[in-house]
Amino acid sequence: MIWFGYTACVDTKSQLIDTIYEHLKNQVRQGLLQNGTKLSENNLAKQFSCSRTPVREALKRLEQDGFVVIIPHSGSYIKDITMTDYQQLTEVRAYLESLAMRIACENGADPSKLEAILDEMDALWKSGDSFDVQAFSALHYQFHLELVKLAENELLTLTYSRLNLSEAALLFAQSINDRGIGKTQEEHRHLVEAIRNQDIKEGERFMLSHLWKKRDRFKKQVQAI
Repeated sequence: MIWFGYTACVDTKSQLIDTIYEHLKNQVRQGLLQNGTKLSENNLAKQFSCSRTPVREALKRLEQDGFVVIIPHSGSYIKDITMTDYQQLTEVRAYLESLAMRIACENGADPSKLEAILDEMDALWKSGDSFDVQAFSALHYQFHLELVKLAENELLTLTYSRLNLSEAALLFAQSINDRGIGKTQEEHRHLVEAIRNQDIKEGERFMLSHLWKKRDRFKKQVQAI
């Protein structure tokens, strides 16, 4: 009985750490936590009705994955994403996603879920003054993650999900105007079509092109500031 209780306790703690980790990671991706924001262990512990121990463990994981910087005697902060960081992330991401495209095309994966996500993104984009940037951001990340999942390769999906793809930074490049969103959505539709047609060569080529264009648009936006 003691050992069963101990195991349950460990499982509960592990699940709590996972919950805090995913919550903070999603907030970064959706732009709800800006670069440089200080994270309060006390506030997070109150928010999740727990001690500071699981909060600290979650923050350590976030630091390992590049989302957070922990400074001794100062605290934990959302990591600033530099142009170099963004470029390196894009390079790794491009090859992970192009590999996912190849496998998805080879396996004849069904892209219907991707099409449904794009329909939701279009509806948000065309909502006018009520356009919800954060909701669009979440769907944008979901589209690319679901595309990677189509490869049905757990290691590939895990590696991809651990990248710090800050949607705040990505949206700065993409949704600064209607033309940027429209172009991005066209490219997304082209990727879906390549999967549906099992066009491996075009899928890989266009995925790389799609992400290089994002990188270049982001560079131009940063340089214009």
